[in-house]
Amino acid sequence: MPLNYIEKWLHEIIRKEGGPYEIHRSDVEAYQLFHLRRILQYAYANSSFYRDRFDAAGFNPDRLRNIRDLAGIPFTEPEDLAREPYRFLCLSRAEIARPYSFVTSGTTGPRKKIFWTHADVAKIVDFMAAGMGMVAGAGDVVQILLPDGRPNSQADLLRKGVLKLGATPVVADMDLSADDQHRLMQEARSSVIFGYAGRLFRITLELEAKHDLRKSGVRILFLAAEYLPEARRQQLQKTWGCRVHTHYGLTEMGLGVAVECEARNGYHFNEAALLLEVIDPRTGASVSAGDEGELVFTTLTREAMPLIRYRTHDLSRLMPEPCPCGAATLLRIDKIRKRLESIVVLESGEEVYPALFDDVLFEIPGLVDYQLVLKREGEKERLDFRIEMARELDLSAIRKTLLAAPVVARSVRAESMVEPIIELAGRGALQAVSRAKKMIVDRR
Repeated sequence: MPLNYIEKWLHEIIRKEGGPYEIHRSDVEAYQLFHLRRILQYAYANSSFYRDRFDAAGFNPDRLRNIRDLAGIPFTEPEDLAREPYRFLCLSRAEIARPYSFVTSGTTGPRKKIFWTHADVAKIVDFMAAGMGMVAGAGDVVQILLPDGRPNSQADLLRKGVLKLGATPVVADMDLSADDQHRLMQEARSSVIFGYAGRLFRITLELEAKHDLRKSGVRILFLAAEYLPEARRQQLQKTWGCRVHTHYGLTEMGLGVAVECEARNGYHFNEAALLLEVIDPRTGASVSAGDEGELVFTTLTREAMPLIRYRTHDLSRLMPEPCPCGAATLLRIDKIRKRLESIVVLESGEEVYPALFDDVLFEIPGLVDYQLVLKREGEKERLDFRIEMARELDLSAIRKTLLAAPVVARSVRAESMVEPIIELAGRGALQAVSRAKKMIVDRR
């Protein structure tokens, strides 16, 4: 079976650094260990944050013998990037090509800051080209629906990646109406559409009443920024008559992190630049392959601001079984269905998080989006759903669907929860709500 694009790309990087022509998993691990040693030494020599951290932990980067030795280094927390970002810097501010300030969806507090040099940006573009190569080729026209504002905006970086692949990029303003997006699509003869899943879903709902999107010429929808329930994937594929692939990204890791392959069963990630650990979020200990835990990344080649053992708060697992695409030298992570901030514990002890309800509610035809608030009614808990529909539907049908959800059914049966309250929102009322890291609002 031929190698997938990311696997071929990774092998070429290893060969350029003196690796063998025939690459095995052990060669990937040797490449990562070599760069891990270098980045730890580099961070210790140039970052006051990591110098203090390593010294306090009694960790000497020169003594690292294998990847397991990383356990001697404390984790880097997201709050550290907000509290003292400039202490991470390994270069002068004059050498920074792209400062990036942001607040992660679903969190509060100071803005986190990330810094990239021109070399860092070039590596980001390189992986964006490799990731796009999983779904597109030199003959494709890729319409990009991402925030723009050059230089080095999200849209601009992906535009450069598409160009590097040899395909044609078309950057579309995210605020364009559905009709204008469709007009641009037809004029440019776009064959791949890349954008946020929620935005593309709304565009689809508006266009399907006016156009047969199966005749649009689009062969791939490439979606980012949020968990995609299988029901929504199937609906998009049916409406457009094309395949739907998804992407997992993190600003801290350089935006692009992982991409679905042809099998669309988990993600292959950027192993040329990132080392992955999966830990128990409570103890910090590594979990066994196949067990769910928190994803922790170490950047292997970052110049401006290396991040060592960075806790993402995203929960997933390494998939130990071989990927159906045949990739023999790549690791694979499962879908990211939840993050630590999204989990709410009910009084029964059960955990609830948005993806539990995504998988149930998006089975309902015409459901566009929803908001969820957990409240208290007397001595019991209550879930309040505000739901936006594209077409009329009897609320009793939605209520029946929710009551059949296992966690709701068990809680109502145990009399720790009253039946959910459902309110219909007007068309477009939830459009401004980001679903990238959707939260359950806890007002108990």
